[in-house]
Amino acid sequence: MPKEERAGLLTHPAWLTAYSLNEGNDPIHRGIWIYERLLAGVLGDVPPDVDAAVPSDSHKTLRERMEPLRSERCWKCHRKMNSLGEAFEIFDDWGRYRTHHYFDENGEIYMRRDNQFDRKLKEGKLKRRKVDASGEIAFSGDPKIDGKVKNAVEMMQRLGRSDRARQSFIRHLFRYFMGRNEMLSDSKTLIEAEEAYVNNGGSFKALVTSLLSSDSFLYRR
Repeated sequence: MPKEERAGLLTHPAWLTAYSLNEGNDPIHRGIWIYERLLAGVLGDVPPDVDAAVPSDSHKTLRERMEPLRSERCWKCHRKMNSLGEAFEIFDDWGRYRTHHYFDENGEIYMRRDNQFDRKLKEGKLKRRKVDASGEIAFSGDPKIDGKVKNAVEMMQRLGRSDRARQSFIRHLFRYFMGRNEMLSDSKTLIEAEEAYVNNGGSFKALVTSLLSSDSFLYRR
């Protein structure tokens, strides 16, 4: 796929679709996934008195409808996830790359992408507005990767060079195979797994082989 449109598994339609809602994107849970699994962040539970629903308005983009979450009360937590998830607005809920939102004669967002869409677009019945997919990596614990990004592709390229993201990913893979959280006694296993990954040019196969041949796995209970 074009390098300016895709960068790794998190820009693959399978992941994007898995973290979408029935009729739209889900920037919040996409951001949570990245914050917790790649940046080793921890988020608290949603306060019981908070209505977590995003307001519905067919005349506004999802990003515009999420603007109330930037209020002081909500932004304390949402600043850690929204800016990560909003960078994926260059993809729709099917994982298709896009550069514009389209609106019909009534000013409502037009979601269809079929022959009828092509016909309306050709007839000039659809207005378009450029997608805002700007985002930001913040509170990562790694100042080398913190900062604003223009979209998810730039974000993934930056995270792909992050030691913190790599180590967090390896730790989650360890938990998957071992069926438990890591302990201090597993430090040798984790260090050797990272070395195997780096020394083999980012080989996932070498990483898995290292984990499955470690004492932590062979002598697990």
